[in-house]
Amino acid sequence: MKLKFKSEYLFCSPRLLKNVYEVNEIYECVQWQPHFTINVNGTTYEHQTAYNKAFELQFSNYNWSRQPMLIDNPRLIGDYQKNDVFVEIQFGNSATLYRDYYKFHFGLTHGLLSLAVLIVPTKPTEFFPTRPKEC
Repeated sequence: MKLKFKSEYLFCSPRLLKNVYEVNEIYECVQWQPHFTINVNGTTYEHQTAYNKAFELQFSNYNWSRQPMLIDNPRLIGDYQKNDVFVEIQFGNSATLYRDYYKFHFGLTHGLLSLAVLIVPTKPTEFFPTRPKEC
């Protein structure tokens, strides 16, 4: 089953969208499964760790920089970057989402990036069945 994703591009020119096709290829390469595992160099990863590793491998295949430094002060590091496209993959809580939005806003307002991409699961309890349920 393919990983389900929703894309929205607001106020984007063709120049801003020049690397989006690669992001879409990465979505299509990572398959959603109820019990997702991946084996890398003899180590088996499961669930969230497996998805992180799968995205890492796919972004690497397309020559995206891993853990790029957006700026040193304040210290803002992303998950992936290629040209002026900055990507965050977030499987955490809402506080970490707000931190990612801050990075995007800072980068956009200071001319450090042109397009910000945030990848999040739409139904985390189905996406990560072993994660404890929130009260």
